[in-house]
Amino acid sequence: MEWILAIAVAFVVGAISAVFGVGGGFILVPVLNSLLGIPMSIAVGSAVSYVLGPATTALLYRKVRWIDFRLPLMISGGLFVGVLLGSSTLNSFKNATDGSSNEEILVLSVYLILLTTLGFFSLWETERAAKFRPVARGWLNGISFPPIVKLPEWNDSGVSIPVYAWFGVFVGFLSGLLGISGGLLIVPGLLYLFGVPAQQTVASSMIVVWIVSFQSTIVHAWTGNVDLKLVIALLAGGTIGARFGSSIGRRLRSQELRRNFGVLSLCTAIFVGIRLYLILTST
Repeated sequence: MEWILAIAVAFVVGAISAVFGVGGGFILVPVLNSLLGIPMSIAVGSAVSYVLGPATTALLYRKVRWIDFRLPLMISGGLFVGVLLGSSTLNSFKNATDGSSNEEILVLSVYLILLTTLGFFSLWETERAAKFRPVARGWLNGISFPPIVKLPEWNDSGVSIPVYAWFGVFVGFLSGLLGISGGLLIVPGLLYLFGVPAQQTVASSMIVVWIVSFQSTIVHAWTGNVDLKLVIALLAGGTIGARFGSSIGRRLRSQELRRNFGVLSLCTAIFVGIRLYLILTST
């Protein structure tokens, strides 16, 4: 029955992920832990391993040019350091006394902050776009720590490798800790923090998501946080769900998708908040 429920959950999450073009780990991890009772560390490790399947398919399906790898490779070192830090933080809480509640409180608290922030930002951004007052981009482009690399296809003034690397550490840390693929942070980060053009952002995001998923899968498998049977069940349900969700997503406009994503993030944050409150009141 547990595996049937896991397939059903993955089907729904896969459909939602395909509609909004995100990995779905931010929904999958809280649901696996809260509704199916799967330990948080196993939910995190298995969710990020599941994301590796769709990420590989998407990368093979899209014709990625070699030039598209330059930006992801600049971030990849920071990603790996971040993934190691995030997964080791999760494992330290798991191995502590009363580890089950400790790791749940940690992961759910970070999820609550992250989803609330992304949800309100998404709604605010779409509201400004509707009033023809788009949010300014390139907030961090003024920081120019050397070495500087010029990417003439979109930035003639050059980009700071250390700034991108630290951004990678941040994304990798949350990915290793929460079991997300990183696309949830990479897309808005590249668009608004660095002003990367949308087309380049999409290509870079797909590559970064694959790198993060691959790194996180190895790290979590090494520490015993991956349940292969659960991953197979998630892949079975998620693949079918993604097929249904993709047809729905093509019918929605970009502004509608961003607004609905904001609502989805806030609804998930409410669910996480309730779960967190129940854990805190029971300890």
